[in-house]
Amino acid sequence: MLTTKEGLRDDSYDGVSIAFHWITVLLVLTMFVLVLAPGIVKGSVTLHKTLGFTILVLTVARILWRLVLGHKPVGTSSQPPIMRLAAKAGHLALYGLLIVTPLLGWLYADVKGLETRTFGLELPPLIGYHRELAFKIYLWKQIAAYGLLALIFVHAGAAIVYHHLIKRDFVLRSMVPPMLRPKLRRAAAWRCHQSRRTSSQRCGPAVA
Repeated sequence: MLTTKEGLRDDSYDGVSIAFHWITVLLVLTMFVLVLAPGIVKGSVTLHKTLGFTILVLTVARILWRLVLGHKPVGTSSQPPIMRLAAKAGHLALYGLLIVTPLLGWLYADVKGLETRTFGLELPPLIGYHRELAFKIYLWKQIAAYGLLALIFVHAGAAIVYHHLIKRDFVLRSMVPPMLRPKLRRAAAWRCHQSRRTSSQRCGPAVA
């Protein structure tokens, strides 16, 4: 087992980064539920705005944490350069859309003349009422939002199907809470040993 001098596993993210990740996932999915079923809770429109602003602040804080204090797995990668480039581009796109989409929502509410109050505070105007611009911003907001949702599914699919089920590496386990890693490790080891019965494939190291 490899550890850093701070005692963190070399094959996992730090606890704060993991918390940022899963809280963001929960907030984004909740946002889409409120969009698809607006009557599911009372005050869903206000809640939608609050969640959007929370995602914006959380993403900025997450980026700062990652750049300054966060711990990223340092295990060597056997992925081809094009795969590593695609993964990096996907992460940058996710961060970008997590910032751009809430900003477009804020801008849309502003140009429509809607209330932009969240957490009891009135958000400052960005442009002001602009009826002609509202439709264009709404269109871009829709593209950004559903583009974000599509990227999330691609990201999750790559982590679960490609890395965990096919490659059987540490990528998925690096971002799950520590309490769940042994279960994923045992499941990966069981699948690997089952596959060895019909092939000459070697099992990789068991990473907790």
